[in-house]
Amino acid sequence: MNTDYELIHRLTLEELADVISDKDLVYLKTTIREDPEAFNVWFETRNILNEPDVKEFLERSRPVEMIFQTTLKDKKRTGGWKFYLLSLAAIVIVGLCLFHFYYPPVTRFPVAQNKIDTKGIRLQLPGTDNIDLSKQEGSVKVNNVTIQNSGNSMSYVAANASAGIATLTIPQGKDYKITLSDGSTVWLNSTTTLQFPLAFQGDKREITVNGEAYIEVAKSTKPFFVKMPGTTLQVLGTSFNVNTYDNNKEQISLINGAVKVLDKKNELILHPGQQATHDSNGLNVSSFDESSLLSWRNGLYIFNNTTLSEIMLVIPRWFGKQVVMDNPDKGKSRFTGVIYRNEPVQYSLDILKATNDFDYYIQSEIIHIK
Repeated sequence: MNTDYELIHRLTLEELADVISDKDLVYLKTTIREDPEAFNVWFETRNILNEPDVKEFLERSRPVEMIFQTTLKDKKRTGGWKFYLLSLAAIVIVGLCLFHFYYPPVTRFPVAQNKIDTKGIRLQLPGTDNIDLSKQEGSVKVNNVTIQNSGNSMSYVAANASAGIATLTIPQGKDYKITLSDGSTVWLNSTTTLQFPLAFQGDKREITVNGEAYIEVAKSTKPFFVKMPGTTLQVLGTSFNVNTYDNNKEQISLINGAVKVLDKKNELILHPGQQATHDSNGLNVSSFDESSLLSWRNGLYIFNNTTLSEIMLVIPRWFGKQVVMDNPDKGKSRFTGVIYRNEPVQYSLDILKATNDFDYYIQSEIIHIK
């Protein structure tokens, strides 16, 4: 697709100013749905124009010449991408005599802290009650285990070499990183459970993951195993992502190193950039986009030409809200865009709504897609 991104800028401004034609609006929505770069242009333009200092500037009534001089001067001084967009905004908005730029953030893009009421991050040590790591900070000693908990990560030291198996549970809307006793690190996405030995014994290292995790394995002569409901991974030193959210499908995505994937019937070796999918058809290999796959570590879920039904599976995990498709046919619509875990769910739903023909409402904490 040969997209004119300057046209996307201008049509976005016209859309915000409420003067876009029906034909141009259809073109804009279709393009940003099918072209990821066009979506980025559309989204960045809206975000920049919604910044308080830019909005305040645009809402002033001032002569056209003054606006052009100011924006051009600021563009030269800052190399300013922001003020380049501001110049475009001035051309469209002032040229159409729309001196009062109206774009209420509360209605379309509410900016507030995500108020998810979830349980805390739980650590179950052998022979103890659950420890709520969300309420613990700094050094915590439980039996023979000393835990260092800071922000959304932890490390630990077990005085007893045979300290047993621990379980770490991440609730909805959270993510967490743990450094294991051998120096390997595991980043856990929301609604994920990790079982791990407090000290690796014998001639191998083994952990169990249910959910999604990104793992960087420390080098050692001992092989490292990751067990999942349907497959087992064997590695020596590597970085990879595992996903078992779908009960009928598991995905293993290799960033670097080498991984052997084994199920009950087959085994295969993955190379960097390859993804193994295990489902009812066995093991299959494909390529994947690393930046999109690992975006969850930055509080984002990036999707490209993905059905609405697939996208809505993320909402319960990240926001703790049930989704009901009042109109099942809408689930077949495809989208390109981003969901933000650290913003209210309405923020991402409004972005999705703006790029396609669907609507939603929230009733009794249930999101209805209509």
